[in-house]
Amino acid sequence: METTQLYQGLTFLAYATGVIVILVGVMLVKLLFDVSKLTQNINETTEIVKTELTPTLKNVNKSVEILSGIIIKTDEGINKIKNVIKKSPLGIISKITSATGSLAKGFFSGLGAAIKMFKK
Repeated sequence: METTQLYQGLTFLAYATGVIVILVGVMLVKLLFDVSKLTQNINETTEIVKTELTPTLKNVNKSVEILSGIIIKTDEGINKIKNVIKKSPLGIISKITSATGSLAKGFFSGLGAAIKMFKK
């Protein structure tokens, strides 16, 4: 009687293992199918993004080139204006003003020192 029960237990174990292996196989096949669909969707999305971004990047590149040209021209104009101001009477006046400012500062500091000396 023990052998019959042992055979029945082993038979049940074999059937249960077979069913579990079949279920795991079905799940793996479904997983592979879903992964395949996902990769197809990702591929389609990347193609859409690529077709949309290419013209946008070209426009951005062109805008950057235009802005770069404007900046270069503005720099050249500012440098020309600086050179004109340095050579004009305004440049000479600014140099004289800075020189007189330092002279006036020295004069007033000397005057303050003399006043302090006479106070003592």
